Amino acid sequence: MLVTEILNPKKHDRNGFDCGVEALNKFISKQANQSSSRSLTKTFVLIETDNPSRIIGFYTLAYASVSAPQGFSPLKNYPHPAPALKLTRMAVHVDSRGNKFGEQMLLDVINKTAMTANADNPAAVIGLFVDPKHQAIDFYKKYGFIDAASDQGELLYIPIQHCITLSADP
Repeated sequence: MLVTEILNPKKHDRNGFDCGVEALNKFISKQANQSSSRSLTKTFVLIETDNPSRIIGFYTLAYASVSAPQGFSPLKNYPHPAPALKLTRMAVHVDSRGNKFGEQMLLDVINKTAMTANADNPAAVIGLFVDPKHQAIDFYKKYGFIDAASDQGELLYIPIQHCITLSADP
Protein backbone atom coordinates (compact mmCIF):
# COMPACT_ATOMS: atom_id res chain seq x y z
CA MET A 1 0.00 0.00 0.00
CA LEU A 2 1.25 3.51 -0.85
CA VAL A 3 1.37 6.15 1.87
CA THR A 4 2.70 9.67 2.22
CA GLU A 5 4.55 10.53 5.40
CA ILE A 6 6.92 13.15 6.73
CA LEU A 7 10.56 12.53 5.79
CA ASN A 8 12.42 10.60 8.48
CA PRO A 9 16.17 10.37 7.78
CA LYS A 10 16.48 7.35 10.09
CA LYS A 11 13.84 5.45 8.13
CA HIS A 12 13.98 6.67 4.51
CA ASP A 13 16.89 6.05 2.13
CA ARG A 14 17.52 9.59 0.90
CA ASN A 15 20.76 8.69 -0.88
CA GLY A 16 19.02 5.99 -2.93
CA PHE A 17 16.60 8.49 -4.47
CA ASP A 18 17.23 9.47 -8.10
CA CYS A 19 14.76 11.54 -10.10
CA GLY A 20 17.26 12.40 -12.83
CA VAL A 21 17.64 16.02 -11.64
CA GLU A 22 20.80 16.48 -9.60
CA ALA A 23 19.52 19.54 -7.69
CA LEU A 24 16.46 17.62 -6.46
CA ASN A 25 18.53 14.52 -5.63
CA LYS A 26 20.92 16.70 -3.61
CA PHE A 27 18.04 18.44 -1.85
CA ILE A 28 16.42 15.21 -0.64
CA SER A 29 19.73 13.61 0.36
CA LYS A 30 21.49 16.55 1.99
CA GLN A 31 19.17 19.53 2.59
CA ALA A 32 15.57 18.44 3.19
CA ASN A 33 16.09 17.27 6.76
CA GLN A 34 18.08 20.40 7.70
CA SER A 35 15.42 22.64 6.17
CA SER A 36 12.75 20.84 8.16
CA SER A 37 14.68 20.94 11.43
CA ARG A 38 15.03 24.71 10.99
CA SER A 39 11.24 24.98 10.45
CA LEU A 40 11.73 26.38 6.94
CA THR A 41 9.98 23.60 5.03
CA LYS A 42 8.42 20.19 5.48
CA THR A 43 9.25 17.35 3.13
CA PHE A 44 6.88 14.44 2.63
CA VAL A 45 7.79 11.16 0.97
CA LEU A 46 5.69 8.66 -0.94
CA ILE A 47 6.58 5.11 0.07
CA GLU A 48 5.23 1.57 -0.09
CA THR A 49 4.44 0.17 3.35
CA ASP A 50 6.16 -3.12 2.50
CA ASN A 51 9.39 -1.27 1.61
CA PRO A 52 9.30 1.91 3.71
CA SER A 53 12.96 2.86 3.26
CA ARG A 54 12.62 3.32 -0.55
CA ILE A 55 11.42 6.79 -1.52
CA ILE A 56 9.17 6.64 -4.59
CA GLY A 57 8.68 10.39 -4.66
CA PHE A 58 8.75 13.45 -2.47
CA TYR A 59 7.41 16.95 -2.19
CA THR A 60 8.32 19.93 -0.05
CA LEU A 61 5.97 22.59 1.32
CA ALA A 62 6.59 26.00 2.84
CA TYR A 63 4.52 28.97 3.87
CA ALA A 64 5.01 32.08 1.76
CA SER A 65 3.83 35.65 1.49
CA VAL A 66 2.45 36.52 -1.92
CA SER A 67 0.82 39.45 -3.64
CA ALA A 68 -2.81 38.64 -4.29
CA PRO A 69 -3.09 37.47 -7.90
CA GLN A 70 -5.00 39.70 -10.28
CA GLY A 71 -8.66 38.80 -10.31
CA PHE A 72 -8.50 37.02 -6.94
CA SER A 73 -11.83 38.39 -5.78
CA PRO A 74 -11.57 37.71 -2.03
CA LEU A 75 -8.58 40.07 -1.87
CA LYS A 76 -9.55 42.61 -4.51
CA ASN A 77 -7.69 45.86 -3.76
CA TYR A 78 -5.96 44.27 -0.74
CA PRO A 79 -2.64 46.15 -0.50
CA HIS A 80 -0.64 43.73 1.68
CA PRO A 81 1.10 40.42 1.02
CA ALA A 82 -1.14 37.45 1.79
CA PRO A 83 -0.22 34.08 3.33
CA ALA A 84 -0.02 31.09 1.03
CA LEU A 85 1.25 27.56 0.94
CA LYS A 86 3.96 26.93 -1.65
CA LEU A 87 4.92 23.67 -3.25
CA THR A 88 8.66 24.25 -3.52
CA ARG A 89 9.80 20.87 -4.86
CA MET A 90 8.27 17.66 -6.15
CA ALA A 91 9.95 14.69 -7.79
CA VAL A 92 9.39 11.02 -8.64
CA HIS A 93 12.11 8.37 -8.75
CA VAL A 94 13.12 7.54 -12.34
CA ASP A 95 12.16 3.88 -11.81
CA SER A 96 8.63 4.88 -10.77
CA ARG A 97 7.67 7.25 -13.58
CA GLY A 98 4.52 6.66 -15.57
CA ASN A 99 2.52 5.39 -12.59
CA LYS A 100 0.74 8.68 -11.76
CA PHE A 101 2.70 9.09 -8.54
CA GLY A 102 3.20 12.81 -9.28
CA GLU A 103 -0.56 13.15 -9.56
CA GLN A 104 -1.06 11.26 -6.29
CA MET A 105 1.40 13.54 -4.50
CA LEU A 106 -0.16 16.70 -5.96
CA LEU A 107 -3.60 15.61 -4.76
CA ASP A 108 -2.10 15.02 -1.32
CA VAL A 109 -0.66 18.56 -1.38
CA ILE A 110 -4.05 19.96 -2.39
CA ASN A 111 -5.68 18.05 0.49
CA LYS A 112 -3.12 19.42 2.95
CA THR A 113 -3.78 22.92 1.61
CA ALA A 114 -7.53 22.45 2.08
CA MET A 115 -6.90 21.43 5.70
CA THR A 116 -5.51 24.90 6.40
CA ALA A 117 -9.10 26.19 6.11
CA ASN A 118 -10.17 24.14 9.15
CA ALA A 119 -11.38 26.35 11.99
CA ASP A 120 -8.83 24.90 14.43
CA ASN A 121 -5.85 25.52 12.13
CA PRO A 122 -3.67 28.30 13.57
CA ALA A 123 -2.88 29.94 10.22
CA ALA A 124 -4.87 30.59 7.06
CA VAL A 125 -3.72 30.69 3.45
CA ILE A 126 -5.28 32.06 0.26
CA GLY A 127 -4.23 29.02 -1.74
CA LEU A 128 -1.43 26.86 -3.07
CA PHE A 129 1.32 28.35 -5.25
CA VAL A 130 3.98 26.71 -7.39
CA ASP A 131 6.62 28.02 -9.77
CA PRO A 132 6.78 25.05 -12.14
CA LYS A 133 9.36 24.13 -14.68
CA HIS A 134 8.06 24.95 -18.16
CA GLN A 135 7.41 21.29 -19.04
CA ALA A 136 5.17 20.87 -15.94
CA ILE A 137 2.81 23.82 -16.51
CA ASP A 138 0.15 21.74 -18.27
CA PHE A 139 0.30 19.14 -15.49
CA TYR A 140 -0.62 21.75 -12.87
CA LYS A 141 -3.24 23.46 -15.04
CA LYS A 142 -5.02 20.13 -15.43
CA TYR A 143 -5.84 20.38 -11.70
CA GLY A 144 -7.16 23.92 -11.86
CA PHE A 145 -3.99 25.92 -11.29
CA ILE A 146 -4.16 29.33 -12.93
CA ASP A 147 -1.59 31.96 -13.82
CA ALA A 148 -0.56 34.41 -11.15
CA ALA A 149 1.14 37.61 -12.20
CA SER A 150 4.78 37.38 -11.19
CA ASP A 151 7.92 39.29 -12.06
CA GLN A 152 9.98 36.26 -11.03
CA GLY A 153 8.98 33.90 -13.83
CA GLU A 154 6.11 31.48 -14.19
CA LEU A 155 3.89 31.26 -11.10
CA LEU A 156 0.68 29.27 -10.81
CA TYR A 157 -1.83 29.04 -8.01
CA ILE A 158 -5.00 27.30 -7.01
CA PRO A 159 -7.33 29.21 -4.65
CA ILE A 160 -8.08 27.72 -1.25
CA GLN A 161 -11.75 27.28 -2.13
CA HIS A 162 -10.81 25.16 -5.14
CA CYS A 163 -8.52 23.06 -2.91
CA ILE A 164 -11.43 22.50 -0.54
CA THR A 165 -13.69 21.46 -3.41
CA LEU A 166 -11.11 19.06 -4.87
CA SER A 167 -10.37 17.49 -1.49
CA ALA A 168 -14.10 16.93 -0.87
CA ASP A 169 -14.56 15.05 -4.16
CA PRO A 170 -14.45 11.27 -3.68
